[in-house]
Amino acid sequence: MAPWTGVVLVRGEPGDDRMESRLPTFLHPLAGRPLAWHALAALAALQPAPRHLYLVTERELTPDPLLDSWEGLRLVEFEGRDLRSVLASAGGTDDRVLVVDARAPLLDDALQPLLEAPCTAVLVDADGRPAAASLSGELLDYHLGEWNGLAAVAAADVPRQVSVEGALVVRDRGTLARASERIRDRLVARLMEGGVTFVLPQTVWVDLDVNIGRDSVIYPGVVLEGRTTIGEETVVGPGCRIVDSWVGSGVELKGWNYLSHTSIRNRAILEPYARRGFD
Repeated sequence: MAPWTGVVLVRGEPGDDRMESRLPTFLHPLAGRPLAWHALAALAALQPAPRHLYLVTERELTPDPLLDSWEGLRLVEFEGRDLRSVLASAGGTDDRVLVVDARAPLLDDALQPLLEAPCTAVLVDADGRPAAASLSGELLDYHLGEWNGLAAVAAADVPRQVSVEGALVVRDRGTLARASERIRDRLVARLMEGGVTFVLPQTVWVDLDVNIGRDSVIYPGVVLEGRTTIGEETVVGPGCRIVDSWVGSGVELKGWNYLSHTSIRNRAILEPYARRGFD
């Protein structure tokens, strides 16, 4: 496949964003990472990898350590309508450009077929809203030269539009909650495949950087956040919250324990409501 360029775009239609937040939607956390991080990760994981990777915003953005995770990623401030010239000054583009909405965190499985589409194609979410587009040929110059966002691409007479089950663009608190549920299910399923038991998996929360050893048991209502590691054959009782902590093997947390930025030795037992660490 010929070289290609990946663009994560922060640009919505007027009235499209209803989060009612001081924090830009693309920076809202999902499983411990900003929404835009998930979109960038999906692009970076494609094969072949993109030759250029851009995060394009309409405002000055201080690089976030979680966004600055890929060598060669460029943060681009887009102030006008001619996106092609903006990208050219930032490093250029290839003959194929894959554009992803920065608020679309769950497109991993859908982007490879979109990249391999023989012509310009648009991917829409379950609500019919554009989440990503693969641009090539004359439409590449047209859409990047007179950029009006992904909605303009979807409204054009493009040869192919694909609706993918599970694709989701976060525009309000409801879609953020749906995205949270879906990514939680993915992460829990991955941990269960590694030998972890979740008594009621739909009641827990697990961040992206959580690791749990095999034969451990996680009871209902558990919240595991940040870079938390739990050893093997450990029981985490109901209602526990563990943040950026290391919990050894053979440990028993009897329930409603709060651990933050601390370590629990192997084979330790914590009685209910015990608190360890600091915020």
